[in-house]
Amino acid sequence: MSLRATDKATHNPSVAIIILNWNGLNDTLACLQTVSNLRYNALEIIVVDNGSSDGSVETIHKTFPGVQVIENTSNLGFAEGNNVGIRRALTDTDYILLLNNDTTVHPDLLHHLIPVVEKDPSIAVAGPVICYAEEPDTIWCAGLQMGQGRMFGMSVAHTTSVLMYCGQPAHMAPKEIYSVDAIVGCAMLMRTSVLHEIGLLASELFMIHEDFDWSLRTQKAGYRCVVVPIVHVWHKVSVSIKRQDQQRSGNPSAEYYWYRNWLLVMGKHYGLRTMLVIAALYAFKLFPSLFLQDIAQRRFLPSVWMAHWLALLDALAGRHKKRFVR
Repeated sequence: MSLRATDKATHNPSVAIIILNWNGLNDTLACLQTVSNLRYNALEIIVVDNGSSDGSVETIHKTFPGVQVIENTSNLGFAEGNNVGIRRALTDTDYILLLNNDTTVHPDLLHHLIPVVEKDPSIAVAGPVICYAEEPDTIWCAGLQMGQGRMFGMSVAHTTSVLMYCGQPAHMAPKEIYSVDAIVGCAMLMRTSVLHEIGLLASELFMIHEDFDWSLRTQKAGYRCVVVPIVHVWHKVSVSIKRQDQQRSGNPSAEYYWYRNWLLVMGKHYGLRTMLVIAALYAFKLFPSLFLQDIAQRRFLPSVWMAHWLALLDALAGRHKKRFVR
């Protein structure tokens, strides 16, 4: 599992897979088992541990001795945690695959993704169709696109990130490769030459929407983001996310970073006016609606309500604070 330059026998470009772990030992071990079955030669696997306290580092070293493990002393978040791994591999590899630690991959994942990007230098990042692990024939995400909302009878653009084809049967995804607004960071194959050109993930975002930000930056530099629908990855945590979205059980950290970072990313790429319009939609429509919905269903979620308004205020002030982080 050691990193090599382009494999001379097979002419495969070299790939580094970066898996971020934070107190997720069992998921990470299961993920590493499926990754070890990838049919690809020029491959290195790097686990970045974000200050876990569950014995992850020692167990991974013992169970998978060929895997590089980088130990961070604290939780740096998704963006900077992955950046640590990217920096380690950046000068020695052709592609970097960011992979969530709660995923299962198809053995031919790289054999499908790599040729697509190799044939088209305009592609900066590619991703597979991602399905629910507990519903393996149901799509969780097949690319990201901009969503729209309405306020006072008017359409408001760029209001959210939408999971494309979410909830649809896997066979409903397009058959051919297609361009999208962004690739989700759950399984994201990045061309290292583009990382050198435009930089790494935006560490100030900490977590959530750093994948959308990086994808938009590639497009500003003249590149494309594509989904390769012939190959799938299965994502475990997405099922709990789906359930949480339906029940709104309350996760102030996710709520805070989702709304704050979306505002910051939209302001960065589309300007202050766009950011202010979206902020107005949140303040005068979305957040009051969510509050009233909770009250009507007798859910008392003060930390979530606080997270909404702190997200709005911090984004408008340009603050990149770490909040609700354990």
